[in-house]
Amino acid sequence: MASETVEALAAADDARLREYAEEELLDEFEVERVTALRDLARAAVRLNQGMYCWMCP
Repeated sequence: MASETVEALAAADDARLREYAEEELLDEFEVERVTALRDLARAAVRLNQGMYCWMCP
């Protein structure tokens, strides 16, 4: 993932995530996934590491 994307995700606070969830009509399990991804991005920034996205076809 681009470092700018990781940094922006890491910077999102809980209020912004709730706003996003309402705008996108996310279910609770989706909110939990987005929050976990945000927390992972925060750890990556703190540790000066990158993140990658791996998808299976």
